[in-house]
This record gives sequence, C-alpha cells and structure tokens, in this order.
Amino acid sequence: MKMTLMGTGTSHGVPVIACDCDVCKSTDPHNKRFRCSALLEHAGQSFLIDVGPDFRTQALRQNIKRLDAVFITHSHADHLHGIDDLRIFSHKNSTAMMKDSVIRNKYPETDGAGLSVYTSERTKNHIQSSFKYIFVNHDKGGGSPKLNLIAVDSYDASNPLILGKDSKIEVVPVPMLHGNHHTTGFVFSVRDSSEEKHSIVYLTDCHFISDESIQRVKIAGGQIEHLVIDALREREHSSHCNFLQAMEYAGRIGARHSWFTHITHDMGHPQIQDYINEHLGNFPELAEIVQRGGSISPAYDGLILEA
Repeated sequence: MKMTLMGTGTSHGVPVIACDCDVCKSTDPHNKRFRCSALLEHAGQSFLIDVGPDFRTQALRQNIKRLDAVFITHSHADHLHGIDDLRIFSHKNSTAMMKDSVIRNKYPETDGAGLSVYTSERTKNHIQSSFKYIFVNHDKGGGSPKLNLIAVDSYDASNPLILGKDSKIEVVPVPMLHGNHHTTGFVFSVRDSSEEKHSIVYLTDCHFISDESIQRVKIAGGQIEHLVIDALREREHSSHCNFLQAMEYAGRIGARHSWFTHITHDMGHPQIQDYINEHLGNFPELAEIVQRGGSISPAYDGLILEA
C-alpha cells in the first residue's frame, strides 16, 4: 500500500497570495505546498483523500488515470471544492449531450450509482445541499460528476470498510473535532502473509482527538507505519493542532513515522524540523520511537509513504 501526499499546505496554500515573507519567497521545493490531499494506491486500485481547489493540478502532476473511490474528511472548501473535477472519473452527462453520438461514445455515462465517495453523514448532507447540481438530471449543458455518497459512521475497528476483492484494504473512520466542526480521519490497513496489519493513519484538520478515537486508531491500526497529522504552526490555534499538540498525539498513537501536514507559512521546512528536534525530549514516547529508528518530521508535497 502506497500513499502519496499531493498537498500538505493550509487553506491558503504556500506560497500565500500577496505574501512576501521568507517562506513564501523561498526557492526550497519543500516550502511549495498545495492544499491537503493524498492518493492511496494498492493492488492496481487508486483512492483519493480530499478533493480541494488544487485537485486538477495535483491530478495532472501525479498522472492520475483512474479513481476507484474518494474519501472526504470534511466539508471545508480547501478539502472539497475541487469536486467538479471528479466528473472525468465518473462521466455523468446531460440529456442534451447524450443526444450527440460523438459525445455519447467519447464520454459514456458510468454504469451503476457512480464513483463511491466515503464520508460522514454530516459531510454527505453538506455535499448534497451545497452541490445540488451534481445530484439532479440535466436537460441542457455539460456533464457533472456521477457520485455515490456513502456514510462511514457505522464502521469501526470491529467492522471495517473493506475495499478491493483479492488484496484488500481495511478502512476505519476516526471522529475528530476541528474547532466546532466535526471531521473524519481514516486508518488504512493491509495484512501481510502472516495476517499482521500494517497501516497508514491520516488525521488532518483537527484540534482535538478524543481518548476513544485514539484507542480506535491503535486497535484498528495494528503496526502503524505512518501517521499523517494536522500541525498548522508553532502558535496555538482554535481549530488546528499546533506542533506541540501534534507531537503529543503522535506519541500516544505510536506510529513508526509521524508527519506534520496542513502546514502554514509561518516557518520553513528546515526550521520546523529543528523545532521538532528541540522539543522531542519533552515527549518520551516519541523520543523512544526515534531512538528505535523511527522519525517525526514535517511532510512535503510528493512524499511517498508505504506500508
């Protein structure tokens, strides 16, 4: 199982429009951050996590040719407002377009309910109300995505969502808080020949993860190879983890490798690593993981994680 982090920046992205700070003007490619998104690949299948306004560029850069499903963490614009670009993977066309034989042959409508989009019931309702045009028939005009919204709230470590037929991925949602907004993280797991689970945990956009959710991650994850966790900046924030909060959660979760994401332009990539190293001693569990060969670092666009 492989995850490519296609975006690791905050809602503005980095560089920020109209900003002349050192980070935004940096030539270091680690300081060029699209809005948060990730591509999960396993056994010939591809799964997208979040579809923000940078998705078209991310998909072209990553050369995405197919999507088997999409996971949406929450309904904020920087994670959702590229949703219309999913139509190339689902081909829902208007009645008018389907009367044109050339268009009908080139862009056939996808069979079945459409591209599966997994998210919480809250976010599902938001998508249906905010993007109504997607879910109605069109007599005129162009196509729209053909999406099958599926709520994941009922799945847990004892009843994971199963993706794939032969080489399966087990998916467990993780409830979190992002200010007063509810978000969903995900544990993605595969089993080796000994049936041991190896996981990548993706927890973006949160400032509070309950003890119950932490326990869910640990039970569902088995051997957690990678944790990707929201870590906006050094200073505290009302709806995001700062660096120290992210380190505290990372120590409790215990992944071999932990990665900060949703990073703002307050501090450059090397400086964030220096900050982590400086404060690592305050988190004995994390320090022990690092001593055993693990790591904790800021993520960057294009980073590939394997489990």
